[in-house]
Amino acid sequence: MQEKLIKIAQLLLPNWELNVQSVEVIQGGQMTLVWKLMTGEGPKCLKRILRPEKKAVFSIHAQDYLTKKGMRVPGIIPNKDGNLYTKHGPFLFVVYEWIEGRPFELTVPEDLQWMMKGLADYHTESIGYVPPPLAPVFSKLGKWPKHYIKRCQQMETWKLIAERSPDDPFCQLYLNEIDPYIASGKETLKKLQESYYPEWVRHCKKQPNLCHQDYGTGNTLLSEEQIWIIDLDTTTFDLPIRDLRKVIIPLMGDTGTWDQALFDLMLAAYEENAPLTPEQKNVMYIDMLFPYELYETVSERFGRKNDILPEELLDAFEYEKLKFEHLSPFLS
Repeated sequence: MQEKLIKIAQLLLPNWELNVQSVEVIQGGQMTLVWKLMTGEGPKCLKRILRPEKKAVFSIHAQDYLTKKGMRVPGIIPNKDGNLYTKHGPFLFVVYEWIEGRPFELTVPEDLQWMMKGLADYHTESIGYVPPPLAPVFSKLGKWPKHYIKRCQQMETWKLIAERSPDDPFCQLYLNEIDPYIASGKETLKKLQESYYPEWVRHCKKQPNLCHQDYGTGNTLLSEEQIWIIDLDTTTFDLPIRDLRKVIIPLMGDTGTWDQALFDLMLAAYEENAPLTPEQKNVMYIDMLFPYELYETVSERFGRKNDILPEELLDAFEYEKLKFEHLSPFLS
């Protein structure tokens, strides 16, 4: 497999003006393919983008925009035709500058502060990005209510699936406990619609910022005392607090408890570079209340057909209770 992947890289490399001395497979398999290229100009990265072409073009040009603004994301090396990517078969391939650095540790407060400040910069520096004329706009602005409704409907549908397995402990636990959480999801939808959310969306559409959507230790590096953000493949236009929720809430769940000091530290670090108004924070708290983590746990079982222990579902129920208990007092 390694030899086959190296041959794929060698087939593609003539599209760029690169003096390549060696090729190493960094990431292979069914997911995104990544090669490290040793060249006369230093190490480079060749990557196959595992996204639909239209979405990939949006993110590739977004990364180029950020690089040219001075944001610390890997620069893209154009091919011989001056294009930011080369199409081969159904996939787009891109060559980036290679960033040497260490990953951040989520258990180290200073690392978390680095990451949150970097995320704030990503949001603020991305304002002004306009996709090229032929690239569709990839945006989730204003779509949260539909996402809430869809997830609530799926949790209702999964009850029907669970009813077919009366001897399955996971299914019975789900049936016994899920109704209050579906009701909570619907109540969260109502709170969102009555909040500053619709007005914020209208304002943001005039000058949208990018959301990374997959921000974390796997997509950030500390290099020469600076944070670098990599893997922008899933970036989209959306409210910045989407990334905050996707970073903070899963981390709080991983700790097994609710660490308010950790929550405050992360939010304070973010706001050093990108302050939020009280109205914006209220929208953030509302979104954090939606039972996303519970939904993901159940989706693993009923959606992706993976084996999930009843204990994992019980933990998800308990975390949603804990989250509601600590976040509800912040709502205005």
